[in-house]
Amino acid sequence: MLLRRHIGHTASSGEGHFLLDLSRKRSKKFFSLSGMCICLVLEFCGILFFAVKKDGCPREMLEFLFMSMQLKTAIQHLSIPLNIIGYMTAIGRYLFPFFLLQIAMRYSVIFGIRRKSLIKKISAVLPAVSLVIYYPGIYKEITLHSPGIQDILAEFSYFWILLYISIALDLLIYEYFSIKIASFRRQFSFLVICMISFSGLYLLYCGQDPGQIYGFYDSSYQWKRGIGYLQDIWNIKVYYLLVFVNIVCGIAGFISLWYYTKKNCTNDMEEEVLEHKYGVARIGTLAFVHSTKNQLSANRAIFRGMDGMDIDKKEDIRKMQEYITVLEDINETMLERIETLYQSVKLNSFYMVSCRMEEVIAGALERFHSRFPDIPVEIVLGSNALVLVDKIRLCEVIYSLLVNAQDAVEAAKRGEEGKIALLSYEERLYTVIEIRDNGTGIPKATMKKIFEPFYTSKNKNHNWGMGLYYARVIVKGHLGSMRVESKEGRGSSFYIILPKYIS
Repeated sequence: MLLRRHIGHTASSGEGHFLLDLSRKRSKKFFSLSGMCICLVLEFCGILFFAVKKDGCPREMLEFLFMSMQLKTAIQHLSIPLNIIGYMTAIGRYLFPFFLLQIAMRYSVIFGIRRKSLIKKISAVLPAVSLVIYYPGIYKEITLHSPGIQDILAEFSYFWILLYISIALDLLIYEYFSIKIASFRRQFSFLVICMISFSGLYLLYCGQDPGQIYGFYDSSYQWKRGIGYLQDIWNIKVYYLLVFVNIVCGIAGFISLWYYTKKNCTNDMEEEVLEHKYGVARIGTLAFVHSTKNQLSANRAIFRGMDGMDIDKKEDIRKMQEYITVLEDINETMLERIETLYQSVKLNSFYMVSCRMEEVIAGALERFHSRFPDIPVEIVLGSNALVLVDKIRLCEVIYSLLVNAQDAVEAAKRGEEGKIALLSYEERLYTVIEIRDNGTGIPKATMKKIFEPFYTSKNKNHNWGMGLYYARVIVKGHLGSMRVESKEGRGSSFYIILPKYIS
């Protein structure tokens, strides 16, 4: 099956739908994360208000927890009914694990979890039912004639809360150890730390059953359920430890969340900056490419005409033929570079076909070895999966990265120790092609510039700095992305990350 995909004014709708879908997925993750944080605050406020209303604690403990007795007294005299405090606690208690599990499932690449929305819908049943049952009027009606139900509801709700938390954290940790690309793992680690920290804060307070708050004045159920440090008078050192744990979990959670959000925003901003720079260069580049291409085409026609001239002197014939050969090589090289530049600014279609990864890699290697026949390339084909690609264009990208790797190894003067590796494997929802070398590496100062149009650290007489930008344009046209990891003096790894193709 042949699929033609246009990019530009006439046919960017496919990519537009993809970006819209991506935006929606990000919005859902942000919604779940925001909901989780709000629920944590609601639960904490509910417990705080209840602790104040409960009273009966030593003065030194209250001064420590509330910083001053004036603050404690001010909160105590707020006109907030126990029903509102209890249901505030219920909302935070029952929705926090739900939002946490939603986040874990959205990041999970386990097929049965990610692809089946039914599981996500089923996970909402227990929190929804609990919120209905624990609505003050309904809860009191249910438990009025059957006090034993209070114990059943408290035990069961606590059970499924711990189950949700356990499953969510297990999924996140599993995903963390499933990630093979170091930069992806580092970024994901911030999310995992954030979720573990917030869960630790939540677990400190989730033992408080809202039913105890509703039945504060009910002697039959007054102190059967609740958090231990609200029921017993502990040593003040225990409360020091409790506050310390709160502070550590809170700081770790918010710092990790900040780093994770900052990294995502930085990636998005870099994309926008590159697009802006490309747009500025595009108009001038088109005119330049058009005129230069016409001139070189004319020169090539002249050289071909000279090749057929009848020269009397044999020595002149020999020299003329040498000149023609050299000039033809230069001309062809210039045309190839111009064509690459021209395609990068006038790329408007892809011809997508399904093929095996082995075919794509073989095509790129054939072209590379035609230029560097004596340079070995280590091949590690961990995945020979089907991919939906424009085979010719993707081969160009891999070939270009292999050439860059060879240039880096040569510049580092590795000799026989120089290594170039081409790997293919599956990484979560993606098929990854990695080009690895032990060349010069890339300085940190230039890492963010390498994908910019017209940026090059090589001789500008031989390189115009459009190779990596053109490669990035092609990969983006496949709804993929490119990443690079490099250590100066040790080498680099370029990653072509393509979405998995499901036939």
